[in-house]
Amino acid sequence: MKAPAVAELEQSFQSYVLDHAAGVERVIAEDAKAGADERLAVYFDAYRLRLLEVLENDYPALRAVAGAPEFDRLGRAYIDAHPSTTPSVRWFGRKLAEFLVAAKARPAFAELAAFEWAQGEVFDAADAPAVSLDAMSRVPGDAWGGMKLEFHPAVRRVDLWWNAPAIAQAVDKKKKAPKPAKAARLQAWVLWRSELDIRWRSLEPDEAAALDAAREGATFADVCERVCEWVEPDRAAMHAASLLKRWLSDGLVTAVRTG
Repeated sequence: MKAPAVAELEQSFQSYVLDHAAGVERVIAEDAKAGADERLAVYFDAYRLRLLEVLENDYPALRAVAGAPEFDRLGRAYIDAHPSTTPSVRWFGRKLAEFLVAAKARPAFAELAAFEWAQGEVFDAADAPAVSLDAMSRVPGDAWGGMKLEFHPAVRRVDLWWNAPAIAQAVDKKKKAPKPAKAARLQAWVLWRSELDIRWRSLEPDEAAALDAAREGATFADVCERVCEWVEPDRAAMHAASLLKRWLSDGLVTAVRTG
């Protein structure tokens, strides 16, 4: 049998590791210690074990709640559905929450995966200096209506039915995780980074709507109009200003544009 070219051999080997495709076993040496299938299985299994380790590192709370056997089962199914496509494994698990929804796993699992992935993005995001409360005092009063905000690259928003933040926090502190529990209503959350610490807090519906609008480029006047759904129009500006003060205190805002 003619020996395959190196590129062809590499492609055949990759196809075996990813999809268990036949063909490459014909050029694998065999002896009394191990056959071709046994030798290839080492690489087939090692590929999945390494990616399972990546998922365990990215989703420790999900693994704790699901349990090792179920996490292993879901992880292997995810690996088959979404093989790694980049040299870095950092982004390998980015579609796990979406996969869990499609796989009809427990709803709490998908939300927990979404929350943990958001935590990872918060930690990895670029840094930027935050705007101080004092800096806002220098913004002319007549410029507030058209004022737009820029937010820290680490800011993330998620909406959750389940107690994913409490579970993640318990696992991070190496405490027993609470059982998944569904809230009476959808809860908005914001995540951000302070120094090297990942932080998050829940949002009332008015703040969630205002924050989403501001992050999408709405002016302060637009934000005031948005919060009129929850407060009287004559209180909207003061209410929006109090929300802005909280965002500044949390270090969410990195720039204020008035022109």
